[in-house]
Amino acid sequence: MSMKLVVVCGATGAQGGSVVKSLLEDGRYAIRGITRDVNSASAQALIAKGVEIVPGQPGDKESVMKAFEGAYAVFGVTNPTFAPGPEYEQGKNLVDACKANDVSLFVWSSLPHVAETSNGKYTGVFAFDEKAEVDKYIKSVNQPAVVFKTSGFTSNLVKFGQLRRDPQDPSKWHIHSAWVRGSTPAYTTDVERDVGPSVVAVINGWEDPTTRAELEKEPIPLCSYSISGNEKAEIVSKVSGTDVDFVVEYPTEGRDALPMLKSMYQWHEEDYVHYPSVPPAILLKLGVKFHSFEDYVKETVVPFMKSQQ
Repeated sequence: MSMKLVVVCGATGAQGGSVVKSLLEDGRYAIRGITRDVNSASAQALIAKGVEIVPGQPGDKESVMKAFEGAYAVFGVTNPTFAPGPEYEQGKNLVDACKANDVSLFVWSSLPHVAETSNGKYTGVFAFDEKAEVDKYIKSVNQPAVVFKTSGFTSNLVKFGQLRRDPQDPSKWHIHSAWVRGSTPAYTTDVERDVGPSVVAVINGWEDPTTRAELEKEPIPLCSYSISGNEKAEIVSKVSGTDVDFVVEYPTEGRDALPMLKSMYQWHEEDYVHYPSVPPAILLKLGVKFHSFEDYVKETVVPFMKSQQ
């Protein structure tokens, strides 16, 4: 009996890579990964593990139509854009490809709608709002789906240089953040560790009618925990044994001063989104074991800090 096929968009990226890793560990499914460059080292590494890798990207509808052929389930994620239109079209292409191929389950990685949750105060945050518009399109065409709402990524602390050594005093470190105060709690997703297990848990539970009804009922916050900048600094300091504090910045130039990102940060600072439980109860019930910020600090941050000495 052949295994059901799960197709993973962005298979060599953070979210897709986490899903592929968890599917390999689960062992119950055939895996087809989609990536822009099938010859990249990361793509070739997945091929060596038995993953079928095919070329494609959400903006190329023909490529995802072909890639989704025979799929039981699809994990979909789009490339964030700074202009109106393209990301919604990417998501729509994925949904249309699922419908055309009779995909039983579309697991969609989405975000909150900034304009709607702020009652129009903050607009133009396309990277969020267009993903949320895809949620509506999924419903309009009756594509069976589970919608996840991710949040700020745990890995941004090191990956995007938020944690930096003090240039004058090497014994001190600072966590830098644009616009958001250190006392403001933030929903956070440990993408590399928690997205994959969550997606696999959903796929495994999809055939159970009771579980499916709960999963489809409303978008699920795929958030590992809520934490403030000050709390992050305190934990990094405690675990690493190093002096660490939190620094809020108000940039007038550069990437974080772009209108879209400034609106995103200010929307977050004003705390428009509230979830009933984080991590979500349904995923805990399905057996997902979420990671803490302290786990990340021990496994990633401390080794990073040591490597900079």
